[in-house]
Amino acid sequence: MITHLKIKDFALFESLELSLSEGLSVFTGESGAGKSLIFDALASLFGGRCSTANIRQGKDRYSLQAVLSLTGQNQTKDYLMEQGFRYTGDEIVITKELMKDGKARVKIGESLASTTHLRELGKTMAEIHCQNEQLFLLEKSNQLEFLDRFGNLESLKFKFKSALQQYRHWKQKLSDFEETRKTMLKRKEILEYEVEEIETIAPKDGEEESLSSEESLLANGEKLAENYRLVLEELSEKENSILKVFPSLIHAIQKVTILIPEKRDMLEEWEEVYDRLKSLKSVIREEEEELFFSPERLDMVQARLQDLKKLKKKYNGSIGEINQLLEEKKSELERWKEQAGDEDFLRIKKDQCLAELKELGFQLSKLRRNAISQFEEEVQREMVDLGLEGGKLQVVLRWEENPEGEVEEGSKSYFLSETGLDQIEFYFSANPGEKPRPLRKVASGGELSRVMLALRSVLGKQAPSPQMLVLDEVDTGLGGEAAEAMATKLKKLARNSQILLITHTQQVAAAGDHQIKIEKRQEGGRTVSEASVLDFEERKRELARMIGGKQVTSAVLKAATDLLMKKAG
Repeated sequence: MITHLKIKDFALFESLELSLSEGLSVFTGESGAGKSLIFDALASLFGGRCSTANIRQGKDRYSLQAVLSLTGQNQTKDYLMEQGFRYTGDEIVITKELMKDGKARVKIGESLASTTHLRELGKTMAEIHCQNEQLFLLEKSNQLEFLDRFGNLESLKFKFKSALQQYRHWKQKLSDFEETRKTMLKRKEILEYEVEEIETIAPKDGEEESLSSEESLLANGEKLAENYRLVLEELSEKENSILKVFPSLIHAIQKVTILIPEKRDMLEEWEEVYDRLKSLKSVIREEEEELFFSPERLDMVQARLQDLKKLKKKYNGSIGEINQLLEEKKSELERWKEQAGDEDFLRIKKDQCLAELKELGFQLSKLRRNAISQFEEEVQREMVDLGLEGGKLQVVLRWEENPEGEVEEGSKSYFLSETGLDQIEFYFSANPGEKPRPLRKVASGGELSRVMLALRSVLGKQAPSPQMLVLDEVDTGLGGEAAEAMATKLKKLARNSQILLITHTQQVAAAGDHQIKIEKRQEGGRTVSEASVLDFEERKRELARMIGGKQVTSAVLKAATDLLMKKAG
């Protein structure tokens, strides 16, 4: 609840401070005094739309501040803790400033915050219905919320919503997988081709150098053979080859040494040369015999070198790097096979979540339908108390058929929303014998107000935890017994809630635990609105004004006093 409210430079309000209490606080005053402006300020403070048009003329900003009591507001405390906002004791201060340039400055406690934070905070503790905004009741999501709160289905609905999030998570992951499957298949084909290409050529480290040497030998083999043959012929195979004539030379040297003994050393040198030539002949013979020349082998070596060259050019790396790349591609192919297994896993997870979701959806729908009868009966009783004796509220639930729906039942498919399978519509008839029709089409403003109050009264029994309810002239169009009944209902609701209400109805005003009067005056050529909490005597005079207008007679004052005393009693 709000314990203290400050408004500065907001439209007609130059400076306003109000202390607020539990129970029913009614705001009264003449039309145009600025009552709705206070509620507009509250709506802005709790994250509603804000307009620079509300900045008081001549000022550069407006400033709003509220002290919130957190007693009993566990949901609000949980939200503050989750978002990291600190508070002292059971109070927290929220402030909002709006500048002329449209920029807003928001604080929750001592921390800067956003308008979204204010809005989410407000949802945990307050409902604000400004003038002509009974449209809240016409929203189907809100109608379903009424039924679910009545049936104590919040926990099951939360469980369903969590299951739906899980299902959508796995469905999206599977959809993403299938979306990229074509790309993955193309990649797989490329990988398989490249792995096969490299493995077919099967390059080996050091192979290229070895083949290059062999190619050089093979390419020059014919010339080498010709030269080896020439050397052998000159050494020993021709008729006058060196080794054939060399014995004659040595024999001649021997004769020389006989004639000249001092030449003995020369003979030894010639004999050594002869032995060396014979040795060289053996080496040349062996090399000639080992020499292999094959045009076919040369073609094979050159073709192999060409394959290796193309492979290196394509993959822009050495043979060692290509072999490493081969292992990487094989690993990627293996991972692709694992991903194919992941697809099965994703499909299984999605199907499991859908099965759980369907079970929860069926259970939620069944419990809702079981709660409808009692819900309608209790709302009916409350409407009778509010002067709608012949009124009837009927709850219609249906499933939305959709060919692409997730849930199949029989031969049909149905759509799943955040709240389950059910689509809801409140039907209403104000008079006996009339066929109920959609509430949004037939109910007047006054009827909507009373239906909403009937629903609030029913839910008050199911959800006694305190909350704040801000109502702007929801009693419009009511009078007599209907206004009396609404005043009684509001009084009961206010036992567990702080209700702030703008009213022009004296019965409702008299039922208030507190009454705040809004009035405006002229000051320095400017219009200024002010608010004051009325004491008992002041309330009598204000009620008298509401009953009889500006001319307050003693009879009207007595009527106001009696009304106030009756409500107080």
